[in-house]
Amino acid sequence: MLWYKAWLDTRWRFLVGFLVLLVMACGTLFDYLATAKLMPLARSIEVSGEIGRRVKDAIELERDFRGFVWVQWFRQNLSQVGTLFAILLGSGGLLSRTTGAALFTLSLPVTRRELLEKRAATGLAELLMLAVVPSLIIPLAAASIGQSYGVVDALVHGICMFVAAAVFFSVAFLLSSAFDDLWRPLLITCAIAFVLATIELAAGDLGRFGIFHVMSAESYFRSGSIPWLGLFVAASFTTAFLYSATVTIAKRDF
Repeated sequence: MLWYKAWLDTRWRFLVGFLVLLVMACGTLFDYLATAKLMPLARSIEVSGEIGRRVKDAIELERDFRGFVWVQWFRQNLSQVGTLFAILLGSGGLLSRTTGAALFTLSLPVTRRELLEKRAATGLAELLMLAVVPSLIIPLAAASIGQSYGVVDALVHGICMFVAAAVFFSVAFLLSSAFDDLWRPLLITCAIAFVLATIELAAGDLGRFGIFHVMSAESYFRSGSIPWLGLFVAASFTTAFLYSATVTIAKRDF
């Protein structure tokens, strides 16, 4: 029953996110065809400074299909949209008073810890689906445009995206144990994600230690090295935030 209740609370957020990401993954394949035609013109672009360096680096990476997929899908679309839906899945939930169902939920013959565990597990399972399944569309459908992409590469990037995005899920989940509505956890966590992304972008080479670099698995793309340390740190933060949410709800007076 608890699993089903958690699914009912999040199903539309998950289904909308799943559909959006599927469409965007398919769009990535056809965007490559258009970009490949424009690539000769891109060589004439001259932009100075750090922005110019980043633009030139992106152009060079997008000259082949693997680089294009990483830049457009794993580093941009999946990371940005996936993070948003991770936050949506973590916000509100079983104990939200927005729907007026919090007191009924708390009256069920189960502990608050069980309620939170089922809610968190359901959200994380949905987030895993959002991160991995649309990514697998690319290697499965790449042949339709005369290209190929490794299934293992898609899985590695998808799992890295899941582990890193779970941090934002858990932050929203923790905030939802302090606020009774959907919007404050959602907006606060989005603001945190924006600040982290801005700092990472401004940090230059030091930005490679940031959460979004772990999310895009840049080290794996460039050198085949899985960011184990970053994944461990992200998983540790997720565990800590989820545990804190459980403790907060256990002590809260309803």
